[in-house]
Amino acid sequence: MSYKRPHQTRALMTEQRFLDAFVQLLSQKSFHQITIDEIALASGLHRGAFLARFGSKKQALLLIYERYCIKASKIMLEVSEKVPTANDRHALLQEMSQRLEQIQEVDFAANRAMHEFFMVDLQVDPRTKKIFVELIELMKLIQRRFGYPDSNPGPFAAAQLLVSINYNYVLNAMTALPKDAKTRHALVASLCLQALDFPYHAPEKAATASRLTP
Repeated sequence: MSYKRPHQTRALMTEQRFLDAFVQLLSQKSFHQITIDEIALASGLHRGAFLARFGSKKQALLLIYERYCIKASKIMLEVSEKVPTANDRHALLQEMSQRLEQIQEVDFAANRAMHEFFMVDLQVDPRTKKIFVELIELMKLIQRRFGYPDSNPGPFAAAQLLVSINYNYVLNAMTALPKDAKTRHALVASLCLQALDFPYHAPEKAATASRLTP
C-alpha cells in the first residue's frame, strides 16, 4: 500500500504516537531487531492500526528520516543565505558543521537505521542523495564567494568530510576528536577548507603547468 498523509487531528496524533515509539525503540536497538508488535505496544496502539497507517516498518522509517532531511535542507539554506555577504569562510563551515552535528544527534536513530539499509543493499537512498547534493552546492557557493579555483572534486570532498566526520563522531566511532564542540568543529571546518583549497589538476594539466614554470 502507498502512504497517504493524514489530515484529521486524531489521525495525525495517532501517526505521531507510532513514530515517537518507533524512534525510541530505534535508539535502543537496530531496525531489523524491532517488530511491529513492539512498536504498537510502545505506542499503546494496535498492530493493525500501524499497518493501516504505514503499510510497513520501512515506510514509517522513511517518514522519520524525511523529517531529518527537511531539517538538514533548512540549515543549508540558512547558511547559504549568509554566503554572499560573509567575510569568514572558516566561520561559515564551522557553523554548518556544528548545526549538522546537532540534528544528527537528535535524529541519530533514523540515520543509523538508514545506514543499516545501505550496508545491506549498498544503495544510497534518494533522500540522502538529495541532501548531499544540496551540501555540495553550498560548498560550490562558498568556493565561488571566496575566489577558489573552479574544481568539482573540492566541494565533493568537503561535503563528504563534513557529513562523515560528524556522523561518525555522533556514532562514537571517532572518540579521538576533541571533546570540546567549538574546537572539534573548528577542526572539521579547517579540513573542509583544505579540501576546497586542494589543487585538483588532471595529470596532463599539471605536466603542462610544470613545463611553463620558469
